[in-house]
Amino acid sequence: MGGDPDERERRLFPLITRFYRETVLQDLEGVFVFSILLLLGFILYVCDHRLTFLNLYFIPILLAGYFLSARSAVLGGVLTMLVVGFIVVEKSESFSQELSGQALYLYLVVWSSALILAGALVGRLTEQLRERFAGARRSLERLGELQEELRASNLRLEEKNLALEGMKTKVEAVLHYTMDPVVARLVINRQLRNEKREVSVLFADLENFTEHMETVPPEASVRDLNRLFGSMEPILALYKGHLDKYVGDGLMVEFGVPYFSDQRAVLASLAGLKMQSRMAQADFPWKMRIGIATGPVLVGLMGSENRKNYTAIGDAVNLASRLQTKCPVGSLCVDERTHQRIERWFRTRRIRHGLAPGEAQRLEDNLAALDELLRLTPRAELCVRAAEICALLGEPERGVAYERRALELAPAQADDIHRSMGRVLVSGSEHAHVPIKGKRNGVAAFEVLGLRDPLADHARVPREAGRLFEELAFQVRLPAESLLPLEAAEGSLGHGEVTAALSAALADAMGLSEGEKRDALLAGYVHDIGKRSVPDTLLANQARMEELAAVDREALRSHAGEAERVLRELALPVGDAVLAGVREHHERFDGAGYPRGLKGHGISLLARILQIPDEYEALTAWRPYHEPWEPAAALSEIEKDLREGKFDPKIGDVFLRMMKSGLP
Repeated sequence: MGGDPDERERRLFPLITRFYRETVLQDLEGVFVFSILLLLGFILYVCDHRLTFLNLYFIPILLAGYFLSARSAVLGGVLTMLVVGFIVVEKSESFSQELSGQALYLYLVVWSSALILAGALVGRLTEQLRERFAGARRSLERLGELQEELRASNLRLEEKNLALEGMKTKVEAVLHYTMDPVVARLVINRQLRNEKREVSVLFADLENFTEHMETVPPEASVRDLNRLFGSMEPILALYKGHLDKYVGDGLMVEFGVPYFSDQRAVLASLAGLKMQSRMAQADFPWKMRIGIATGPVLVGLMGSENRKNYTAIGDAVNLASRLQTKCPVGSLCVDERTHQRIERWFRTRRIRHGLAPGEAQRLEDNLAALDELLRLTPRAELCVRAAEICALLGEPERGVAYERRALELAPAQADDIHRSMGRVLVSGSEHAHVPIKGKRNGVAAFEVLGLRDPLADHARVPREAGRLFEELAFQVRLPAESLLPLEAAEGSLGHGEVTAALSAALADAMGLSEGEKRDALLAGYVHDIGKRSVPDTLLANQARMEELAAVDREALRSHAGEAERVLRELALPVGDAVLAGVREHHERFDGAGYPRGLKGHGISLLARILQIPDEYEALTAWRPYHEPWEPAAALSEIEKDLREGKFDPKIGDVFLRMMKSGLP
């Protein structure tokens, strides 16, 4: 029965280990509290002054309430009360030293009640805290589950958005084959509506395209035609033209929609000139004719329910189409309304009905010779002859002026002169207007020969400044193709060129080096290049800076800081001095400028130089919001600005002396 002791030990050890793991470790708090109770019971049994040790029983009872439960704490308190009561009965003499009789039993009742109550309260509070903690934990777990669900929903939404964006991109890519990218986006976003707008319409057509098709294979003609249209599209995009459609070997473009611009006629004319220039430079087997007309049209999506096209319908469309047929091959022709909007910047020649360009030029030369004779020896018969030439040139108003002068020179010949005047008015009107199919009366048409040279206006630009510009321009890369569209949209063609010429001339007058003069020229030319980042609608705004809303004013002012980024995009090699000059050209000598509020010589030298020509050119040139000032008035305004501390006084004095000595 006894068995081997080692065998019993081997069997007993696993039982003790399992008991320890399953009982002690799983209810460690209970074991701990029970152990304290036993220890205190032992202390109370063997020690004197037992009443002093009674309060120690609060420790295990409170621990039982905290770690176990209210029930365990109450049971522990009752057990403690019974144990203490047993000891009091067994060893009453041990307690009589401190209290005796009824006082002892009353003390024990109060002590037992307090002990049980404390355990119950702590246990209950602990249970409530545990319940709240468990509720909070469940809420957190639920919140975590909801967050996971939300994250999964967001991922699904992102996937759907990516799919929609991909579909939108594909739709835009498909639409780009048939319409302008901006129009495609407006169509997708449902932002297009039919409306009446004034636009400039450009029609271009190829001369002898049909005859050429008969001499080459069709695939060769299509290849050349695609190459031609491919070279025209970047020009149209640069000058904000909406490519409406290709019409066989021609194309139709609107300016002013969907991009808004008050200078649509200027943009259209520049685009037309650049298209003809590209035709002349490239090896195309045809020549092109271009017609432009400006007027109100209806624009929007037009067509059937199944297929629509963003296009324009109106008299200006028909007129542009007819004008290109009257235009000399390789040239650009515009109607009178377009001419009125561009003539201050473009050289033009009136198209006379019945006169070839060479014959018209011969008559112009004869008229110039008669003017010279009239200056030397004014005679009535010369005036009458000049009036007849004006009639042939289609300028009856100019002819009447000659006839009136003839009357002053020879009043006795009044009858003959009046009859001549009648013939001039009738004949002049016939030659002045070009017959157009579909028009009861002819229209005034003008051939655009090119841009005027802003430096040729010697009434406001000294000859020396123009000469210096021509000399230095060969040494500096000037981004004319990037600046022209900006100046056209703003209505300030020639601003960069004149500012550059005057800045270089001012640097020369100050005795600066050749390198500094070149820097002054380049800084003056590109000082507004940062306006590429300004919205077109803001560039076209006809209000002065101070009349703009604060947000628009800040957007426009940002061009000074954006210039450096734009110059990097253009890969234009510029030095730090030029960048500083461009960045700071709106600072003021008194510190009231922008963007950084620099003051005095804290502003770079180039900026202090070019800001004076910049203001002078802006004052003496036409702008959408003001007529040009007389040069003398502009110089007086600059003198006033110098007194108020706007410009560097030393540089300002040099500029005033240079202008007063260089202008007539």
